[in-house]
Amino acid sequence: MDEDNEVGLPQKGLNMIMKDAIPEMRIANESREIFNNCCVEFIKHISREAQQISGNDQRKTIYHEHVQKALQNLKFPMDYIEAADSVLDECKEAAEKRLKRKNSRLDKCGIPEDQLYELQQQLIQKAREEQEAAAAALARGQTAAGSSQAGDNKPNVAGIVAFNPTANEDDYDT
Repeated sequence: MDEDNEVGLPQKGLNMIMKDAIPEMRIANESREIFNNCCVEFIKHISREAQQISGNDQRKTIYHEHVQKALQNLKFPMDYIEAADSVLDECKEAAEKRLKRKNSRLDKCGIPEDQLYELQQQLIQKAREEQEAAAAALARGQTAAGSSQAGDNKPNVAGIVAFNPTANEDDYDT
């Protein structure tokens, strides 16, 4: 493998897998490197076959069915397919746990989701009412500024003459 383009799996994860598989055995560093290279080649081999299968299905994404079929086409034992299925199930469970953990604040508040929704709707309605009241107060404030100087809330009509297009100039009192 070229040093610049070296591809590998995380060594710590592989060490844990090896320790779990054979806990009583020590493994030399050179053997660990070979094991890592073998894992990478295994993944490339399965990936190429799965890519070909997904291409035949006119898909741009490799789905788990493609990996299963690749394992079958490459004549791997049924144990491999079952192991892949169990890993897929574990990944789905882990994803669900992450999602639940993400939504845990909602769960911790102790209020059911439908009640929270109702509370939210009430708060939105209250905000709308407050906004309407503020707009009405602002509108009243503008009409109060245009009212008579004496402070009575009657409109100031002094000097306003109604326009009548059929009237003569003499008909207007100014």
